Amino acid sequence: MRINNGLGGTFSSLENPNYRWYWISLLASFAAMQMQVVVRGWLVYDMTDSAIALGWVSAGFGIPILLFSLYGGAIVDRMDKRKLLIITQALSAVTTLVIAVLISIGVIVLWHLVAASVVNGLILAFTLPGRQAIIPQLVERHQIMNAVALGSGAMNVNRVVAPALGGVLVGVIGIHGVYYLIVICYLASAALLLLIPPMEVPYKNPNMTMLNSVGEGLRYVRQSGILMALLALAFVPVVFGMPYQMLMPIFAVDILGVGASGLGYLMGATGLGAVAGSLLVASLSDFNHKGWLLLGTCTLFGTFLILFTSSDYYYLSLFFLLGVGASSSSYMAVNNTLLQTNVEDEMRGRVMSIYSMTIGLFPLGVLPIAAIAESLSAPLAIGIGGVILVLFTIAMTMFTPILRRL
Repeated sequence: MRINNGLGGTFSSLENPNYRWYWISLLASFAAMQMQVVVRGWLVYDMTDSAIALGWVSAGFGIPILLFSLYGGAIVDRMDKRKLLIITQALSAVTTLVIAVLISIGVIVLWHLVAASVVNGLILAFTLPGRQAIIPQLVERHQIMNAVALGSGAMNVNRVVAPALGGVLVGVIGIHGVYYLIVICYLASAALLLLIPPMEVPYKNPNMTMLNSVGEGLRYVRQSGILMALLALAFVPVVFGMPYQMLMPIFAVDILGVGASGLGYLMGATGLGAVAGSLLVASLSDFNHKGWLLLGTCTLFGTFLILFTSSDYYYLSLFFLLGVGASSSSYMAVNNTLLQTNVEDEMRGRVMSIYSMTIGLFPLGVLPIAAIAESLSAPLAIGIGGVILVLFTIAMTMFTPILRRL
Protein backbone atom coordinates (compact mmCIF):
# COMPACT_ATOMS: atom_id res chain seq x y z
CA MET A 1 0.00 0.00 0.00
CA ARG A 2 1.24 3.48 -0.87
CA ILE A 3 -0.09 6.45 1.07
CA ASN A 4 1.27 9.91 0.44
CA ASN A 5 0.80 13.01 2.56
CA GLY A 6 0.10 16.62 1.65
CA LEU A 7 -0.54 17.81 -1.88
CA GLY A 8 1.32 14.80 -3.27
CA GLY A 9 -1.21 12.51 -1.59
CA THR A 10 -4.78 13.64 -1.01
CA PHE A 11 -4.74 16.33 -3.72
CA SER A 12 -2.05 14.91 -6.02
CA SER A 13 -4.25 14.85 -9.13
CA LEU A 14 -4.72 18.62 -8.88
CA GLU A 15 -1.01 19.03 -9.65
CA ASN A 16 -1.95 18.14 -13.23
CA PRO A 17 -3.12 21.39 -14.92
CA ASN A 18 -5.58 19.65 -17.24
CA TYR A 19 -7.22 17.73 -14.39
CA ARG A 20 -7.25 20.91 -12.29
CA TRP A 21 -9.24 22.78 -14.97
CA TYR A 22 -11.54 19.78 -15.29
CA TRP A 23 -12.08 19.61 -11.51
CA ILE A 24 -12.97 23.31 -11.25
CA SER A 25 -15.32 22.84 -14.20
CA LEU A 26 -16.87 19.90 -12.35
CA LEU A 27 -17.30 22.04 -9.25
CA ALA A 28 -19.17 24.71 -11.25
CA SER A 29 -21.35 22.15 -13.02
CA PHE A 30 -22.33 20.33 -9.80
CA ALA A 31 -23.08 23.64 -8.09
CA ALA A 32 -25.46 24.45 -10.94
CA MET A 33 -27.15 21.05 -10.73
CA GLN A 34 -27.60 21.12 -6.96
CA MET A 35 -28.97 24.68 -6.91
CA GLN A 36 -31.34 23.75 -9.72
CA VAL A 37 -32.71 20.79 -7.77
CA VAL A 38 -33.61 23.10 -4.88
CA VAL A 39 -35.12 26.01 -6.80
CA ARG A 40 -36.93 23.79 -9.29
CA GLY A 41 -38.55 21.79 -6.48
CA TRP A 42 -39.48 25.00 -4.68
CA LEU A 43 -40.95 26.48 -7.86
CA VAL A 44 -42.95 23.34 -8.77
CA TYR A 45 -44.45 23.02 -5.31
CA ASP A 46 -45.17 26.75 -5.09
CA MET A 47 -46.99 26.60 -8.45
CA THR A 48 -48.95 23.39 -7.87
CA ASP A 49 -48.93 22.49 -4.15
CA SER A 50 -48.71 18.91 -5.46
CA ALA A 51 -46.36 16.06 -4.61
CA ILE A 52 -47.43 14.35 -7.83
CA ALA A 53 -46.16 17.32 -9.82
CA LEU A 54 -42.78 16.93 -8.10
CA GLY A 55 -42.88 13.27 -9.11
CA TRP A 56 -43.50 14.15 -12.75
CA VAL A 57 -40.52 16.49 -12.81
CA SER A 58 -38.33 13.86 -11.13
CA ALA A 59 -39.46 11.14 -13.54
CA GLY A 60 -38.84 13.46 -16.48
CA PHE A 61 -35.25 13.76 -15.31
CA GLY A 62 -34.58 10.07 -14.60
CA ILE A 63 -36.23 8.29 -17.54
CA PRO A 64 -34.00 9.76 -20.30
CA ILE A 65 -30.91 8.70 -18.34
CA LEU A 66 -32.19 5.13 -18.27
CA LEU A 67 -33.24 5.10 -21.91
CA PHE A 68 -30.32 6.89 -23.57
CA SER A 69 -27.21 6.38 -21.40
CA LEU A 70 -26.09 3.41 -23.50
CA TYR A 71 -26.25 5.51 -26.66
CA GLY A 72 -24.54 8.32 -24.79
CA GLY A 73 -21.68 5.97 -23.93
CA ALA A 74 -21.35 4.88 -27.57
CA ILE A 75 -21.06 8.52 -28.66
CA VAL A 76 -18.57 9.25 -25.86
CA ASP A 77 -16.29 6.54 -27.27
CA ARG A 78 -16.46 8.10 -30.75
CA MET A 79 -15.79 11.74 -29.79
CA ASP A 80 -13.21 13.95 -28.17
CA LYS A 81 -14.63 13.77 -24.63
CA ARG A 82 -13.58 17.33 -23.85
CA LYS A 83 -15.53 18.62 -26.86
CA LEU A 84 -18.58 16.55 -25.90
CA LEU A 85 -18.60 17.97 -22.37
CA ILE A 86 -18.27 21.53 -23.65
CA ILE A 87 -21.33 20.96 -25.85
CA THR A 88 -23.39 19.42 -23.04
CA GLN A 89 -22.55 22.24 -20.62
CA ALA A 90 -23.52 24.82 -23.23
CA LEU A 91 -26.82 23.00 -23.90
CA SER A 92 -27.52 22.90 -20.16
CA ALA A 93 -26.96 26.66 -20.02
CA VAL A 94 -29.36 27.25 -22.93
CA THR A 95 -32.09 25.06 -21.40
CA THR A 96 -31.77 26.80 -18.05
CA LEU A 97 -31.78 30.23 -19.70
CA VAL A 98 -35.08 29.46 -21.41
CA ILE A 99 -36.68 28.63 -18.04
CA ALA A 100 -35.16 31.75 -16.46
CA VAL A 101 -36.67 33.95 -19.17
CA LEU A 102 -40.08 32.26 -18.87
CA ILE A 103 -40.04 32.90 -15.11
CA SER A 104 -38.93 36.51 -15.62
CA ILE A 105 -41.80 37.33 -17.99
CA GLY A 106 -44.32 35.48 -15.83
CA VAL A 107 -45.51 32.81 -18.28
CA ILE A 108 -43.91 29.71 -16.70
CA VAL A 109 -46.21 26.66 -16.37
CA LEU A 110 -45.66 23.11 -15.16
CA TRP A 111 -45.14 21.50 -18.55
CA HIS A 112 -42.25 23.89 -19.22
CA LEU A 113 -40.46 22.53 -16.15
CA VAL A 114 -41.25 18.90 -17.03
CA ALA A 115 -39.97 19.43 -20.57
CA ALA A 116 -36.80 21.12 -19.28
CA SER A 117 -36.32 18.24 -16.86
CA VAL A 118 -36.54 15.75 -19.75
CA VAL A 119 -34.00 17.77 -21.74
CA ASN A 120 -31.67 17.95 -18.72
CA GLY A 121 -31.95 14.18 -18.26
CA LEU A 122 -31.17 13.62 -21.93
CA ILE A 123 -28.11 15.87 -21.69
CA LEU A 124 -26.95 13.99 -18.59
CA ALA A 125 -27.21 10.70 -20.49
CA PHE A 126 -24.20 11.97 -22.46
CA THR A 127 -22.55 14.09 -19.75
CA LEU A 128 -22.29 11.42 -17.05
CA PRO A 129 -20.39 8.76 -19.06
CA GLY A 130 -18.31 11.53 -20.63
CA ARG A 131 -17.27 12.90 -17.24
CA GLN A 132 -16.35 9.42 -16.02
CA ALA A 133 -14.52 8.31 -19.17
CA ILE A 134 -12.38 11.45 -19.53
CA ILE A 135 -10.54 11.00 -16.21
CA PRO A 136 -7.97 8.39 -17.37
CA GLN A 137 -7.03 10.76 -20.21
CA LEU A 138 -6.28 13.56 -17.73
CA VAL A 139 -4.17 11.77 -15.09
CA GLU A 140 -1.67 8.93 -14.78
CA ARG A 141 -3.05 5.44 -14.17
CA HIS A 142 -1.85 5.36 -10.55
CA GLN A 143 -3.74 8.63 -9.90
CA ILE A 144 -7.14 7.44 -11.15
CA MET A 145 -8.52 6.60 -7.69
CA ASN A 146 -7.30 9.92 -6.35
CA ALA A 147 -8.89 11.80 -9.27
CA VAL A 148 -12.19 9.92 -8.98
CA ALA A 149 -12.32 10.53 -5.22
CA LEU A 150 -11.59 14.24 -5.63
CA GLY A 151 -14.36 14.43 -8.23
CA SER A 152 -16.67 12.75 -5.74
CA GLY A 153 -15.51 15.24 -3.13
CA ALA A 154 -16.47 18.13 -5.41
CA MET A 155 -19.93 16.64 -5.79
CA ASN A 156 -20.34 16.08 -2.06
CA VAL A 157 -19.18 19.58 -1.12
CA ASN A 158 -21.85 20.90 -3.43
CA ARG A 159 -24.43 18.60 -1.82
CA VAL A 160 -23.78 20.50 1.42
CA VAL A 161 -23.18 24.06 0.19
CA ALA A 162 -25.08 24.58 -3.08
CA PRO A 163 -28.63 23.67 -1.91
CA ALA A 164 -28.27 25.96 1.12
CA LEU A 165 -26.87 28.74 -1.08
CA GLY A 166 -29.68 28.30 -3.61
CA GLY A 167 -32.30 28.42 -0.88
CA VAL A 168 -30.85 31.61 0.62
CA LEU A 169 -30.50 33.32 -2.77
CA VAL A 170 -34.15 32.66 -3.63
CA GLY A 171 -35.04 35.17 -0.91
CA VAL A 172 -32.41 37.66 -2.11
CA ILE A 173 -32.54 37.64 -5.93
CA GLY A 174 -35.67 35.57 -6.54
CA ILE A 175 -36.11 32.25 -8.32
CA HIS A 176 -35.44 33.80 -11.72
CA GLY A 177 -32.21 35.32 -10.36
CA VAL A 178 -30.99 31.95 -9.13
CA TYR A 179 -31.78 30.43 -12.53
CA TYR A 180 -29.63 33.11 -14.21
CA LEU A 181 -26.84 32.30 -11.73
CA ILE A 182 -27.13 28.63 -12.70
CA VAL A 183 -26.73 29.63 -16.36
CA ILE A 184 -23.50 31.43 -15.44
CA CYS A 185 -22.23 28.30 -13.63
CA TYR A 186 -22.84 26.12 -16.69
CA LEU A 187 -21.12 28.63 -18.98
CA ALA A 188 -18.17 28.82 -16.59
CA SER A 189 -17.96 25.02 -16.64
CA ALA A 190 -17.83 25.02 -20.45
CA ALA A 191 -15.26 27.85 -20.55
CA LEU A 192 -12.93 26.03 -18.14
CA LEU A 193 -13.02 22.92 -20.32
CA LEU A 194 -11.80 25.06 -23.25
CA LEU A 195 -8.50 25.43 -21.36
CA ILE A 196 -7.86 21.68 -21.77
CA PRO A 197 -6.17 20.66 -25.07
CA PRO A 198 -8.13 18.51 -27.58
CA MET A 199 -7.98 14.79 -26.80
CA GLU A 200 -7.26 11.63 -28.72
CA VAL A 201 -10.21 9.42 -29.68
CA PRO A 202 -9.21 5.75 -29.08
CA TYR A 203 -12.24 4.30 -30.91
CA LYS A 204 -11.21 1.69 -33.54
CA ASN A 205 -14.44 1.07 -35.48
CA PRO A 206 -15.72 4.43 -36.79
CA ASN A 207 -17.89 2.76 -39.45
CA MET A 208 -19.85 0.61 -36.98
CA THR A 209 -23.52 1.58 -36.61
CA MET A 210 -24.61 3.10 -33.30
CA LEU A 211 -26.80 0.09 -32.44
CA ASN A 212 -23.96 -2.34 -33.10
CA SER A 213 -21.66 -0.15 -31.04
CA VAL A 214 -24.05 -0.35 -28.09
CA GLY A 215 -24.32 -4.13 -28.57
CA GLU A 216 -20.54 -4.42 -28.66
CA GLY A 217 -20.34 -2.62 -25.32
CA LEU A 218 -22.95 -4.87 -23.70
CA ARG A 219 -21.17 -8.03 -24.97
CA TYR A 220 -17.88 -6.69 -23.66
CA VAL A 221 -19.34 -6.27 -20.17
CA ARG A 222 -21.16 -9.63 -20.25
CA GLN A 223 -17.92 -11.45 -21.11
CA SER A 224 -16.01 -9.86 -18.23
CA GLY A 225 -16.56 -11.37 -14.78
CA ILE A 226 -14.84 -8.41 -13.14
CA LEU A 227 -17.05 -5.80 -14.83
CA MET A 228 -20.24 -7.76 -14.14
CA ALA A 229 -19.37 -8.00 -10.45
CA LEU A 230 -18.42 -4.32 -10.19
CA LEU A 231 -21.60 -3.19 -11.95
CA ALA A 232 -23.68 -5.38 -9.63
CA LEU A 233 -21.97 -3.62 -6.72
CA ALA A 234 -22.90 -0.32 -8.35
CA PHE A 235 -26.58 -1.09 -8.91
CA VAL A 236 -27.65 -2.97 -5.77
CA PRO A 237 -26.55 -0.32 -3.20
CA VAL A 238 -28.30 2.41 -5.21
CA VAL A 239 -31.57 0.48 -5.36
CA PHE A 240 -31.60 -0.74 -1.73
CA GLY A 241 -29.36 1.77 0.09
CA MET A 242 -29.74 5.24 -1.38
CA PRO A 243 -33.56 5.57 -1.03
CA TYR A 244 -33.04 6.47 2.64
CA GLN A 245 -32.51 10.07 1.48
CA MET A 246 -36.11 10.41 0.30
CA LEU A 247 -37.51 9.24 3.66
CA MET A 248 -35.44 11.58 5.84
CA PRO A 249 -38.37 14.00 6.48
CA ILE A 250 -40.24 11.12 8.16
CA PHE A 251 -37.34 10.52 10.53
CA ALA A 252 -36.94 14.25 11.26
CA VAL A 253 -40.63 14.86 12.03
CA ASP A 254 -42.17 11.61 13.28
CA ILE A 255 -39.27 9.71 14.85
CA LEU A 256 -36.69 12.23 16.07
CA GLY A 257 -39.08 15.19 16.45
CA VAL A 258 -36.58 17.80 15.27
CA GLY A 259 -38.63 19.46 12.52
CA ALA A 260 -37.38 21.20 9.38
CA SER A 261 -34.23 22.65 10.95
CA GLY A 262 -33.25 19.24 12.29
CA LEU A 263 -33.81 17.75 8.83
CA GLY A 264 -31.27 20.18 7.44
CA TYR A 265 -28.69 19.03 10.00
CA LEU A 266 -29.45 15.37 9.29
CA MET A 267 -28.88 15.87 5.57
CA GLY A 268 -25.85 18.02 6.30
CA ALA A 269 -24.34 15.22 8.41
CA THR A 270 -24.66 12.84 5.47
CA GLY A 271 -23.02 15.37 3.17
CA LEU A 272 -20.15 16.06 5.57
CA GLY A 273 -19.56 12.34 5.99
CA ALA A 274 -19.51 11.96 2.21
CA VAL A 275 -16.88 14.70 1.87
CA ALA A 276 -14.76 13.02 4.55
CA GLY A 277 -15.10 9.63 2.85
CA SER A 278 -14.09 11.07 -0.52
CA LEU A 279 -11.00 12.74 0.94
CA LEU A 280 -10.04 9.55 2.79
CA VAL A 281 -10.12 7.53 -0.43
CA ALA A 282 -8.20 10.30 -2.22
CA SER A 283 -5.48 10.12 0.45
CA LEU A 284 -4.98 6.39 -0.13
CA SER A 285 -3.58 7.11 -3.62
CA ASP A 286 -2.58 3.84 -5.36
CA PHE A 287 -3.93 1.52 -2.65
CA ASN A 288 -3.14 -2.14 -3.42
CA HIS A 289 -6.23 -3.83 -1.96
CA LYS A 290 -9.05 -1.94 -3.60
CA GLY A 291 -11.30 -5.01 -3.79
CA TRP A 292 -11.31 -5.47 -0.03
CA LEU A 293 -11.77 -1.72 0.44
CA LEU A 294 -14.80 -1.82 -1.88
CA LEU A 295 -16.41 -4.76 -0.10
CA GLY A 296 -15.65 -3.33 3.34
CA THR A 297 -17.08 0.12 2.66
CA CYS A 298 -20.18 -1.33 1.00
CA THR A 299 -20.77 -3.52 4.06
CA LEU A 300 -20.30 -0.50 6.33
CA PHE A 301 -22.84 1.43 4.25
CA GLY A 302 -25.52 -1.18 4.95
CA THR A 303 -24.46 -1.51 8.60
CA PHE A 304 -24.69 2.22 9.29
CA LEU A 305 -28.13 2.30 7.66
CA ILE A 306 -29.29 -0.44 10.04
CA LEU A 307 -27.80 1.39 13.03
CA PHE A 308 -29.47 4.65 11.98
CA THR A 309 -32.89 3.03 11.81
CA SER A 310 -32.44 1.62 15.33
CA SER A 311 -31.79 5.05 16.87
CA ASP A 312 -34.40 7.41 18.27
CA TYR A 313 -31.78 9.74 19.77
CA TYR A 314 -31.02 12.75 17.57
CA TYR A 315 -27.28 13.15 18.16
CA LEU A 316 -26.64 9.44 17.81
CA SER A 317 -28.58 9.53 14.55
CA LEU A 318 -26.35 12.37 13.34
CA PHE A 319 -23.29 10.22 14.09
CA PHE A 320 -24.70 7.23 12.20
CA LEU A 321 -25.53 9.45 9.22
CA LEU A 322 -21.94 10.66 9.16
CA GLY A 323 -21.00 6.99 8.80
CA VAL A 324 -23.62 6.47 6.10
CA GLY A 325 -22.25 9.38 4.08
CA ALA A 326 -18.59 8.42 4.54
CA SER A 327 -19.04 4.74 3.69
CA SER A 328 -21.34 5.29 0.72
CA SER A 329 -19.10 7.91 -0.92
CA SER A 330 -16.01 5.76 -0.29
CA TYR A 331 -17.52 2.65 -1.86
CA MET A 332 -18.74 4.63 -4.90
CA ALA A 333 -15.31 6.19 -5.46
CA VAL A 334 -13.53 2.82 -5.21
CA ASN A 335 -16.12 1.10 -7.41
CA ASN A 336 -15.72 3.80 -10.07
CA THR A 337 -11.93 3.48 -9.92
CA LEU A 338 -11.99 -0.29 -10.37
CA LEU A 339 -14.30 0.02 -13.36
CA GLN A 340 -11.99 2.62 -14.91
CA THR A 341 -8.87 0.52 -14.43
CA ASN A 342 -10.37 -2.75 -15.70
CA VAL A 343 -11.73 -1.54 -19.05
CA GLU A 344 -10.02 -0.87 -22.38
CA ASP A 345 -9.80 2.75 -23.51
CA GLU A 346 -12.00 2.30 -26.58
CA MET A 347 -14.80 0.72 -24.47
CA ARG A 348 -14.64 3.08 -21.49
CA GLY A 349 -17.52 5.36 -22.51
CA ARG A 350 -19.92 2.48 -23.04
CA VAL A 351 -18.99 0.74 -19.80
CA MET A 352 -19.29 3.95 -17.80
CA SER A 353 -22.65 4.66 -19.44
CA ILE A 354 -23.98 1.47 -17.84
CA TYR A 355 -22.56 2.66 -14.53
CA SER A 356 -24.23 6.05 -15.03
CA MET A 357 -27.63 4.38 -15.37
CA THR A 358 -27.64 3.92 -11.60
CA ILE A 359 -28.81 7.54 -11.32
CA GLY A 360 -31.84 6.75 -13.46
CA LEU A 361 -32.55 3.66 -11.36
CA PHE A 362 -32.64 5.63 -8.12
CA PRO A 363 -36.35 6.62 -8.47
CA LEU A 364 -37.23 2.96 -9.09
CA GLY A 365 -35.52 2.00 -5.85
CA VAL A 366 -37.47 4.64 -3.96
CA LEU A 367 -40.88 3.19 -4.91
CA PRO A 368 -40.73 -0.21 -3.10
CA ILE A 369 -38.94 1.29 -0.09
CA ALA A 370 -41.56 4.05 0.11
CA ALA A 371 -44.37 1.48 -0.17
CA ILE A 372 -42.97 -0.47 2.82
CA ALA A 373 -42.57 2.77 4.76
CA GLU A 374 -46.18 3.72 4.00
CA SER A 375 -47.69 0.36 5.00
CA LEU A 376 -45.34 -0.53 7.89
CA SER A 377 -42.74 2.04 8.99
CA ALA A 378 -39.87 4.09 7.61
CA PRO A 379 -37.22 2.54 9.94
CA LEU A 380 -38.29 -0.95 8.89
CA ALA A 381 -38.14 0.00 5.21
CA ILE A 382 -34.63 1.47 5.45
CA GLY A 383 -33.52 -1.34 7.76
CA ILE A 384 -34.63 -3.98 5.24
CA GLY A 385 -32.65 -2.17 2.55
CA GLY A 386 -29.59 -2.12 4.83
CA VAL A 387 -29.89 -5.84 5.62
CA ILE A 388 -30.23 -6.71 1.92
CA LEU A 389 -27.16 -4.62 1.16
CA VAL A 390 -25.06 -6.27 3.88
CA LEU A 391 -26.13 -9.81 2.90
CA PHE A 392 -25.53 -9.09 -0.79
CA THR A 393 -22.04 -7.76 -0.10
CA ILE A 394 -21.19 -10.76 2.10
CA ALA A 395 -22.37 -13.08 -0.68
CA MET A 396 -20.24 -11.22 -3.23
CA THR A 397 -17.25 -11.48 -0.89
CA MET A 398 -17.71 -15.24 -0.46
CA PHE A 399 -18.62 -16.27 -3.99
CA THR A 400 -16.75 -13.78 -6.16
CA PRO A 401 -13.06 -14.31 -5.37
CA ILE A 402 -12.04 -12.12 -8.31
CA LEU A 403 -13.22 -9.09 -6.31
CA ARG A 404 -11.01 -9.97 -3.34
CA ARG A 405 -7.97 -10.06 -5.63
CA LEU A 406 -8.47 -6.57 -7.12
